[in-house]
Amino acid sequence: MALSIAIMGNEPVSEVGVEKKELKETTIIDSDLLAIDFCGEAIPLTELRIAERYQNMIRNYDNPIFRKLMTKTQKRIKIIEPILKKYGVPADFKYLPIIESAMSDDAKSHRGAGGYWQLMPSTAKSLGLVVNETRDDRKHLVKSTHAAGKYLRNLYRQLGSWTLVAAAYNAGPTHIQNKLDAQNKDDYFKLRLNSETTRYIYKILAVKEWFNNPERSKEWGSGDVVDRLSEFKQDQKKAALQMEKAESELEKAALLEKAELQLASESGKLVAGS
Repeated sequence: MALSIAIMGNEPVSEVGVEKKELKETTIIDSDLLAIDFCGEAIPLTELRIAERYQNMIRNYDNPIFRKLMTKTQKRIKIIEPILKKYGVPADFKYLPIIESAMSDDAKSHRGAGGYWQLMPSTAKSLGLVVNETRDDRKHLVKSTHAAGKYLRNLYRQLGSWTLVAAAYNAGPTHIQNKLDAQNKDDYFKLRLNSETTRYIYKILAVKEWFNNPERSKEWGSGDVVDRLSEFKQDQKKAALQMEKAESELEKAALLEKAELQLASESGKLVAGS
């Protein structure tokens, strides 16, 4: 399926004296390229700033290191998905450990987050994991995924949007809730966030797309999708203005025709009564 826009061209003058407009349909972009979602929540890729960020991230992950990581992580992803499903967490979150730790049990941040899911010690313990000098369940794929499933489920109960859940996983639920309240928004893509959290959902989307739709990802990465989208939006505005002008002209023509008919009718009455 393709997105298209009707652009009007000029034709000879019509019977009522209004310039007729011929609709010329011009296909700009395949809508399948824009049919991208996160956990069933549509990504507004018709907005140029969002499309540009998405395209940049798709390009960032188009490299040999990531392709090798894709091959390396396939078995672990298959372990993760059914565990998340048990907690009602959508399958798209199975890609989070790739973003967080490159699917490595030894990964550790400077703030102390560790393991596959990069859980902080206090968070991990609150979810039932053991974290001490001799044992760290964050490094156990199955145990840490059960904990992550609980945590993600709890975040969704609080925020009501899986996209916001992803943002909260990165920045913390309190931070995201404060941003929602302060900005009076309920949409991740409308929030003003720090650069890391702003990029976070695009990272997950890029990883998901390269795993599931490599051909579409290649077109986004190497093609002129954003340029075509920009052209499409410009044509939309042009078509809207043309339609508005045409409607105005038709309204004027209809009123003129009505006035002429009334005048003819009145003239007929005068002639008949003379």
